[in-house]
Amino acid sequence: MVATPDADELRVKVRRDAGRVRDVRPVARPDQAKTEHAGDSTPKYRVEIGFVASYGVLVAVQAALVDAPGRPRPLGGSRLLGLAIPAAALVAGVAIAQLAGGADFLTALAAVATPLLAAGAGWPLPWLPAVCVAPLYALAWLWQDTLAADAARTLLIAGACLAITGLVAGLAPPSWLTAGLVLLVVLDAILVWGDRQVEPTMTALQAAVPPAPAGHPLPELQQIDFQSATMGWLDFAAPALLGLLVVHRRTAALTTGVAAALWGLLLFVTSPIAATPPVLAGLLAGRPLPRLRRRRDVVENQLEQTA
Repeated sequence: MVATPDADELRVKVRRDAGRVRDVRPVARPDQAKTEHAGDSTPKYRVEIGFVASYGVLVAVQAALVDAPGRPRPLGGSRLLGLAIPAAALVAGVAIAQLAGGADFLTALAAVATPLLAAGAGWPLPWLPAVCVAPLYALAWLWQDTLAADAARTLLIAGACLAITGLVAGLAPPSWLTAGLVLLVVLDAILVWGDRQVEPTMTALQAAVPPAPAGHPLPELQQIDFQSATMGWLDFAAPALLGLLVVHRRTAALTTGVAAALWGLLLFVTSPIAATPPVLAGLLAGRPLPRLRRRRDVVENQLEQTA
């Protein structure tokens, strides 16, 4: 999910009602700064890097997630789980956010669960994320509305997505997870361009405020906000899962990054746009894993890639 910049920043004409680039996450309108929720009309950041740079950072993180070393743990499961889990995560998020208080629940859940998940993201160096999570969370919490806080939130959510997809990859054969990833992208596009009921859901989640222990709100981790660009959790989870499903991970990462950068040119034409389709280019370039006889083979394959 990425925010559409103002026309003055792009120096091109965009629709007056253009919103932010997104999949199914609520985002503010371009004429509605996030600080308006608190009644503050002052600029949010002391240093503005612009939309193009903000989008470029998130695209770089997407590519890095594809190339991140991962080790799926065989947990047992079925082919049906591989096909259903990615799309079910998308549908469940939309459905819960549409319930009364659902957006607040997801926001509170993300504020608490994200650091716990991120602490389990680094299997090759299991101690590294556990050491980094606490200072990153403190930075995102105590220095909100800063570039450093945006970077900290982005890293926390990226780590959480690596942990989640590592667990998911141990539940089903790679071929069926690949089909599930493709289904996720298709459903994402349908919800963005075909289902106009997604807009209220996205707005509700964008406006939700995390719990405020001692009067200081917890970090907003229900979506990835990096200055003027916004992406949803599944926009990071999709490339993280892709990295566990291809033979040539580095090639898939580079291809996904380039495809996402080119995909962003659609913002000059239309808004909103889905942000997961670039992973399909990475899937083709990286070659899906062959059908393996045992889940142990999946783990061994990933170990070989890591080495």
